[in-house]
Amino acid sequence: MATIPLSIAKYLRSIWMAERIMTYLHIDKHGDLVDWGGYPQHYGLTHLIAKRPAIEQVDFLDGMLNIPHSQVLQFVRVGGGRCAHVHIVPLSKGTYVLMFDATAEHDQQQKMQQQVNELSILTYRQNQLLQELETTRQQLAFEKSQLEQASELKSHFIATLSHELRTPLTSIVGYTKLLDDAKEADAREANYLARVQNNANHLLSLIDNVLDQATLEAGKVVLQPSNCEIKLLVANLKSLFFPSTQEKGLVFEINIQGNLPARVMIDELRFMQVLINLISNAIKFTEKGFVRVTIGWETGHLAFSVADSGPGISKDAVQKIFTPFHRENTALPGAGLGLAISHHLVTLMGGELTVDSELGKGSVFNGFIQASITQQYLASSGEVASETTQVCAKILVADDSWDIRTLMEIYLEEGGYTVFEASDGSEAVDLALEIQPDLILMDMQMPVINGYEAVQQLRAQNFTQPIIALSGSTLMQDQSYALEVGCDYYMIKPVSPDELLDKVEQILLNRHPA
Repeated sequence: MATIPLSIAKYLRSIWMAERIMTYLHIDKHGDLVDWGGYPQHYGLTHLIAKRPAIEQVDFLDGMLNIPHSQVLQFVRVGGGRCAHVHIVPLSKGTYVLMFDATAEHDQQQKMQQQVNELSILTYRQNQLLQELETTRQQLAFEKSQLEQASELKSHFIATLSHELRTPLTSIVGYTKLLDDAKEADAREANYLARVQNNANHLLSLIDNVLDQATLEAGKVVLQPSNCEIKLLVANLKSLFFPSTQEKGLVFEINIQGNLPARVMIDELRFMQVLINLISNAIKFTEKGFVRVTIGWETGHLAFSVADSGPGISKDAVQKIFTPFHRENTALPGAGLGLAISHHLVTLMGGELTVDSELGKGSVFNGFIQASITQQYLASSGEVASETTQVCAKILVADDSWDIRTLMEIYLEEGGYTVFEASDGSEAVDLALEIQPDLILMDMQMPVINGYEAVQQLRAQNFTQPIIALSGSTLMQDQSYALEVGCDYYMIKPVSPDELLDKVEQILLNRHPA
């Protein structure tokens, strides 16, 4: 193999040294600098002096010159902000210190280490966030469970409160109605009786509003669209409010605008509730002038308005008019819930309710709800039979309240029915299986076993006669559950004599046509 020419070797050596930016220092056995080469200025060694101690000129050599074997120091900080790999090579003639630039390599390692550190921090933070997320999830699950329990407790409280309040109110309203029908009281006693009836009805209205508001807040209201005959609805409103408006000397009008369909598909009960609340509110605040109701049809919507010539509403009050328990005039009776409930119900029915009013200029409540036209013509309760046919029937009344049982007995016996009584669910089951009544009025909240369990037991033992759930609860889930366990109908206390007898007659006539 041929030897590389010396000139070529020198050339290669110079290239290699330039690429690595190599510097060497030759130090004798006494530690004095002998000579140097390469690029010492690159490492900040700009004032080297021969025959002077090397450690005085190169700091990092202190303690490194008397080592017996070669040693490599990596990434040594030298002058000029540089970083170098330093090779210390002891020889017989002294020590050679070789320096190779490692600044780029060091920077790359630092960058990689920084990335590793940042990744570690990100991983740590990610784990922290995952832990926080899991903690939040558990907290939300706990809060959700608490809210569900609170909602269930609220629903139970509403149902219990409704039952406990409506049951005595049924007796108050029912017995005062019986006294009023007797027409034996003098003028003063009749006045007292009318006051009892009015206040009982007012109390019932307050209870309904409070319970409705709680039910709406709990999200328990479920719409039940039905085939609504507008003319019949208008007639009912007129008969309901004509006496009170006549008594106050107000002009009461209900006008139909445009091509209003004869029948529309809406939740008639809730729409009626909205109109009753708005009209009642208008009558309450209007001392003279008029209360005017308008109902019209716009494509896909049933529009309505209630206008009055009352005192009007201030601008500040208009902003709060649909807020629950807000009362503009605290001198007048009411809980401040009617308008809030109406607004909520209209929204629930896919519509909007607004008010336009100024002090001294009356008020106009404008609204609409979603509706569809229907061509179905369902017979009303008055069309079940062209002539009232008396059906001789046995009816079992099951209620733990003696007052209610007695009241129902009076109503039903006046209708010509034979009445049997049970004071708890267990007694109702036994008596029903024994006498096989044609119909049962079943209270849902009774001792021993409640009405729901009693109905289930009767249906399980093949009792097929109709059962009317008679309950103080207005909650939709209670009504649905009563029908689910086997009741055929659901009536809410208090029930008027006419309402009860009409329902009973309708049911029995359908089962025993004349």
